[in-house]
Amino acid sequence: MISYRAAIQLDLPVLVSMERVLFADSPWTTGQFKEAFQGVPTIRHFLVATNEQDQIVGYAAVLVVAPGVEADVLTVAVLPEYARQGIATHFMGELEKWSQSKEASAMMLEVGVENAGAIALYEKLGYQTIATRKNYYGQGLDAFVMRKEFGA
Repeated sequence: MISYRAAIQLDLPVLVSMERVLFADSPWTTGQFKEAFQGVPTIRHFLVATNEQDQIVGYAAVLVVAPGVEADVLTVAVLPEYARQGIATHFMGELEKWSQSKEASAMMLEVGVENAGAIALYEKLGYQTIATRKNYYGQGLDAFVMRKEFGA
C-alpha cells in the first residue's frame, strides 16, 4: 500500500540518489533539492510516496509564486517498479489541488519528448502541449511544455 506525506529535509539524501537513477541525463543536485524545499509550504508544495516499509518510491513538487499566476510543476518522479500504480496521477491531483488553493490560474510542466507514458498521463489529465524546448534536458534531449487551465 502506498502512503503520501509532505517531504522533509531528512528525505534529501534519498531524493538525490533516486534522482540520479531516474534522471541520469540531468539530475537535480542536492542544492537544487534544498532550493525546492525553501518556500515550503508558502510557495512550494513537496510530496513523497512511501511503500509499506516506509521507503520513498516517488516524489513531486510544485511552485506557485503568487495568486493569479501559473503553477510550475518542478518534478514528478516514481521508481520504475512502482510505475502504473496511480502514484503519478495521485501526485498530479494533489499538486493541482494545492495550486488551486494558492489561486494559480493554470499549471505548466516540462516532460521529455520521448517519455510517452508521462505524456499520455498528462494528456489524460487535461494537459495540452503548447511548445517544445530544445535541449531542455541536455544536448539533443528536448522537452514538451504542457499546460492545463484551471476553471474559474
